[in-house]
Amino acid sequence: MPETQPPSSEPTELRGAVAVVTGASSGIGEAIAIALAQRGARVALAARREERLAALGERLGHSGAGEVAVIACDVRQPQEVQRLIATTLERWGKIDILIANAGFGYRSPIAEGDIAVWKDMLDTNVYGLLLTLRYAVPSMLERGAGHVVVTSSVAGRVVTPGGGAYCGSKAAATAIAEALRMEVASKGLRVTTIEPGVVISEFQAVARYTPEIIQNMLKGAEPLMPADIARAVVFALEQPAHVGVNELVVRPSGQAYP
Repeated sequence: MPETQPPSSEPTELRGAVAVVTGASSGIGEAIAIALAQRGARVALAARREERLAALGERLGHSGAGEVAVIACDVRQPQEVQRLIATTLERWGKIDILIANAGFGYRSPIAEGDIAVWKDMLDTNVYGLLLTLRYAVPSMLERGAGHVVVTSSVAGRVVTPGGGAYCGSKAAATAIAEALRMEVASKGLRVTTIEPGVVISEFQAVARYTPEIIQNMLKGAEPLMPADIARAVVFALEQPAHVGVNELVVRPSGQAYP
């Protein structure tokens, strides 16, 4: 049999890569954007809160990190997602990395749920994810290269009382990411779903968590911080081109549930 050359073990270089990060104004998205910029990537920072994005962009600019662009974007709005992608392509000519991270949580028993919040959350976590993929992935397919990272949650695996709507949205995000992976695996694209456990950020306040909820989940364990998730994402992105880290579940080491 003819000898075959082993695949290159060279890590994927992030310096000079172009990344789009949605939900970049706080928490996990902000931490990923910082980690990428610190490695020399050019990063399009996208979120609804333009002032927060501008502050982050200024901070990164003064740090000597990779070039950044601040692009206000509501992922629920197709025209705004299209503008985000078009602006990034006009500025840098390509998209190497897409971090589809925009989303938020909401905790309430189903019989007491706020239907307006449900709609906003599902529009962001599910429809907004689909829009982000719909408008960003085609340019990556044209080049036959790229890496998509979808932020899901352990909540998509383990349902909790009061978390029905949010858990459902993250189960959907995981399913969407897996479908995308199968659709683009033979076309040069990699897809990673990251599913964090308890990460301390603005998430808990927005989701209306009471202190005892987190205490019950952690039971004294040390929680994760957004930078912990950013390191895991960078690990997946830097793998050699033939290595697909398709799914990463990252919990605090002492978190048993969920």
